[in-house]
Amino acid sequence: MTYKKSMDIYEFYDRAKVGEKCTQDDWDLMTIPMNAMELKQKYKLDFKGEFVPTDEDMIEKLFQAGFEMLLKSGIFVTDLSRVVKYTEEEIWESINNPQVEFKLGSGRDAVNVRKREVGDKRKPIIQGGPTGSPVSEEMFIPIHMSYAMEKEVDTIVNGVLMSIRGKSPVPSTPYEILAAKMESRLIKQAAAYCDRPLIGI
Repeated sequence: MTYKKSMDIYEFYDRAKVGEKCTQDDWDLMTIPMNAMELKQKYKLDFKGEFVPTDEDMIEKLFQAGFEMLLKSGIFVTDLSRVVKYTEEEIWESINNPQVEFKLGSGRDAVNVRKREVGDKRKPIIQGGPTGSPVSEEMFIPIHMSYAMEKEVDTIVNGVLMSIRGKSPVPSTPYEILAAKMESRLIKQAAAYCDRPLIGI
């Protein structure tokens, strides 16, 4: 089978502008839960208390369910309240042609992120951080330092400031821009305090 090249950010945006309309509530409370429940029953998914399934038959069922979930649900674009759908061929194109390797961080803090296979014996990249969780201005540096000081952590996935200069970083305002710039600056500062100034963020 011949596949076309993967969708880039511009094609995704063009599709998003004309995608199916959907509200955030409908997506969160109807589309995703209903599709997930349907696929769970269809593929008889039951982890039997195992956090990471190792049974090959269950792994295959999970893959099929995940594939169908993306095909059926698409991706919800919150800013436009529309859904971008992928074809089966496009999903396979992305699966079969991943970026094999790339680098995060630089200098002595750099790590190479490589494609991993099932049962791969190589150590995975460990990303640490509050990962999008709201963090106060007072605790932002200490919390990110607590991850950067752990040698097992290879990169930082940052939290987000709850406020900036005591004001809420409301979207589409100067405070949102200021908060984003300050987050980057404070994370680098936290990493430098832990002698890891070039760690990937």
